[in-house]
Amino acid sequence: MSDLQVVLVTPEKTLFDRPVQSVRLPLFDGSAGFYPGRAPLVGRLGVGELRLEFEGGAGESLFIDGGFVQVKGSVVSVLTNAAVTAASLNLEAAKSDLAALSSERVGPEDSDYADHLHRSAQARTRISLASRK
Repeated sequence: MSDLQVVLVTPEKTLFDRPVQSVRLPLFDGSAGFYPGRAPLVGRLGVGELRLEFEGGAGESLFIDGGFVQVKGSVVSVLTNAAVTAASLNLEAAKSDLAALSSERVGPEDSDYADHLHRSAQARTRISLASRK
């Protein structure tokens, strides 16, 4: 089976540019997995786990925070606001963040509520990924 080339870019730098067997990532309205031969696609990313599977069964997980994905030919380009390897996530810090959010008073505007939900999703995802180490 031919490989996909995954390019993972944040505003600061290119974090990853390697071949993989498959990739799974969070979309704004669900999740998607890609294998070689996928039809072209452009999608909006959500908060969640970017899962990369390599030849031989090895894999790597990263926390990503929104952005966009483009699939064109054998190249999957992931443009995200933030990406952190699961291995470098701090479980206690993520739990602390979620606890602080639970007691935080949310403002009256819709944007306040949306921001609170976004930060809660970030903390929950970081807890989930850090718990697997």
